[in-house]
Amino acid sequence: MVGRTTYDYRGESAVVTGSTSGIGRGIAKAFAEADANVVVNARTADDVEETAAKLDELGEGRVIGVSADLSSPDTIDRLVDRSIDAFGEITVLVNNAAVWPEEESMVTASLEDWEAAMNVNVRAQFYASQRVARHMLERDLEGAIVNVTSQTGDRRTGGRGLYGTSKTAVNGLTWRMAHELAQEGIRMNAVSTDVTESRQLRYEAEQIAAAKSERTAEDVLEEWGDERPLGRLGQPRDVADAVLFLCSDAASYVVGTIVRVSGGGNLQ
Repeated sequence: MVGRTTYDYRGESAVVTGSTSGIGRGIAKAFAEADANVVVNARTADDVEETAAKLDELGEGRVIGVSADLSSPDTIDRLVDRSIDAFGEITVLVNNAAVWPEEESMVTASLEDWEAAMNVNVRAQFYASQRVARHMLERDLEGAIVNVTSQTGDRRTGGRGLYGTSKTAVNGLTWRMAHELAQEGIRMNAVSTDVTESRQLRYEAEQIAAAKSERTAEDVLEEWGDERPLGRLGQPRDVADAVLFLCSDAASYVVGTIVRVSGGGNLQ
């Protein structure tokens, strides 16, 4: 590799949704290591408290946990309000929380399946961004918002109908909301992931391995990594590095961009 990069987020306060495992935890960990104040979020209070306690040991900033089910606008309000109460202001929001519908067929999925996917994967990103943006405007803060999307949102085939549709919507949300917010000094961008080590990816690998007794989940994950041009699975830190860049002064002229953190998977 060429060059070295370090980030200093002292004095900044970052809210990372869906951050007790996988990609979200990796992003929260990176902010904590860069000395930011961090709000960890997930639905389960025990997971939130445990994660916050561990990450709080990493940097000079404070890390707190706020449990909230992002399918409900009321709990998003509580997440934002408690974050402001704790740190005085929010300068960074990372919309990472997502669900993966069991039923992915666009023909047989119910409206309940559709709503469950859209409420968390799209509506929550929009509403959380709206709430935090209003806060930034009231405090005259030039903050940063990053949405986490997926290569699935770019692809026109390959299943994952409801999830893929929700991520296509996140791409559109990023472009359109970024244009409006940029005029107020708030930068919105997105990172797009491919096969990245996470609880969901490992679950899918385990399901495939269970159907074929001669293979293990590790075999499946290794195969998926080998298929990417860079020849490996993505790691949460890969995505976190892109998020830290997009929220930093090094990206002060980057707006409405989807950074594809995919090991070249976006080229396939």
